[in-house]
Parts: sequence; structure tokens; C-alpha cells
Amino acid sequence: MQEKPYFNSLQKALGNKGRIKMFISFVFISFVIWFFAKFSREYQEEIKMKIEIVDIPTSIIISSASDLFLNLNLKATGFQFLYYYFLDNTIKISFQNAVYKNNIGYLEIASEFNRLQDQLLGDTQILSFFPSKIEINYKPEFSKKVPILIPKFNLDVGYSITKINLTPDSIIVTGLEDVLADINHIDLNYKDKSPIKSNFIEKIPIKLKDNELNYNYTEVNVEVLVNLFSEKTINVPISVLNSPKNTVLKLFPSQVELVFSSSINNLKNIQLSDFKVGFNYDSIDKEKNIAEISLLKSPLGLDNVRLNPQDVFFLIRE
Repeated sequence: MQEKPYFNSLQKALGNKGRIKMFISFVFISFVIWFFAKFSREYQEEIKMKIEIVDIPTSIIISSASDLFLNLNLKATGFQFLYYYFLDNTIKISFQNAVYKNNIGYLEIASEFNRLQDQLLGDTQILSFFPSKIEINYKPEFSKKVPILIPKFNLDVGYSITKINLTPDSIIVTGLEDVLADINHIDLNYKDKSPIKSNFIEKIPIKLKDNELNYNYTEVNVEVLVNLFSEKTINVPISVLNSPKNTVLKLFPSQVELVFSSSINNLKNIQLSDFKVGFNYDSIDKEKNIAEISLLKSPLGLDNVRLNPQDVFFLIRE
């Protein structure tokens, strides 16, 4: 007997919810109709659009402009005004026909009226605009060829670089003369990875030094050739160059220990006859009887070449 009031209340609640949903649907449909009716109409209104200057000669850089915004008095639909306000508020002004003199460029905007009109939506009409002229200050642009600096590579134990190829090995940087004066090389944006123990080819981007500079390349093709290296020690007789006739030098020691490293493949082909160490007789210190030894001849592809000792004691016999 007590369940009937509960079911009656439930039926009333469901009936009220149905009416609320119908009311909300009615309000939504009414709003949609009003929205389309309202924004489909044409209006006349002034709108401010950001200026983007284009078609500047490649030999100049803009330092300042007299105006950053163009005020347009437009005749357009409400939907078109919504687009200009919220989606695209930039208009391009071409300086292709501007007059350049004494680092100043002038452009009468009326000469670009058709191009401005073509950038607007549909049948939007430009009724008037302000300012009537744009003036820019500019500086001449310069170019400079700058070498690429080879980065430091993390090599695995026992490995060494035999050759590095950079393509290109230098790039053209363009910008203001005072900015270019401080740029003598370009660094690569290389990040150390696991130690290198094999050849690799990789495109590495350059480090951009200044937003106002332009580069003819923004990345470099880097080829690194590596090989397993080892160290070797040999004893080489000391030679004396330009020694006078009938003069004999007694050397202590008579040979020098030569230490060097090279690739495993290269070490197999290196012989004692490939080296020559010694000194020039004219360079000796006769008071101390000491001569400084130098490497006079060696094959290609050697690293970390060391002589032990670096000086030799001598006695002269005539």
C-alpha cells in the first residue's frame, strides 16, 4: 500500500526531466538560428591587423618599421570578422615596388590595394585603411664563408680516427657586418653517444649562433673513419746532416728509441728504413756538446710519435 506514492513521485520526476530536456533543446535550436542569422549579416567595422612585410631584397635586413599594424575599415559578414579576430589577424604587405634610398625604404600602401584585397575572405571589401605609407629602416647585408669546427668524438679504447670528411666543410653565413665580425667558425650540435669503434656517416645540425643570421646549410654530412690502433717501439740510428769532411762525431747514445702508434693494418707494413732521425751539424751546441734530435723522415698515418732521448751528447774528432 505504501509503494504507490513512490511510483507516483518517480513518474512526476521523469515527466519533469523530459520537459527540461525539451526546454534545453528549444533554447539551443533558438540560439543556433539566432547565431547564424546574426553573423550572416554584413557589417562595417574597423579592424587592426598585424603587418608582415614580404618581398624584401636579399641584400638588406630590416632594423625597424614605422608601423606594425594596419587599420582596415572593412565591409564583411559577422563570420568573416570572427575569422579575422580569432584565426588570422595578419596581412602581408609586399615591398617589391618600394623605393630604397639612404638605408630607408618607402611604400605607398595604395599601390598594393589589390594584393591586400585578395588576401581577405570571400567578398570582404576594404573601404579605407591607415596608415597610407609604411617606412622601414634597413642595413646592408653581408656574407662570409666560415669553416666548420670538427667536434670531439668519444672513441672506444684502442681506437683512433684515421679520417674525417665534412660535407660541406664550410658554409656561407649572411647577416649584419658587425655580427659577422665575431664569427670565425661554426660548431656542430653533436652529442656524445656510446664510444665509437666503427665507421659512421651522420647528418649533424649546426649550432645556430644568432636568430638574425642566415645559413646556406643548416646541417653537415659527417663521415668518420676509425681503426684499431696499437703502439710500437723501434730503435733508429741517429744521423748527422751537413757534417764537415774529416770530422767525426762520436754520439752517446748512437741510436734513439722511437715510439709511435698507428692502425693495426698500417703497423704491418712499417719498416725501420721508413724512419730517419738526427740533427743538423750547424745546429749543435759546441760548448755543451749537446744536439737536439728531431724526426727527419717518417711514413704517413702515425700518431703520438715520441723520441727518447730527445737530446744526444757528442764528442768531435777531427
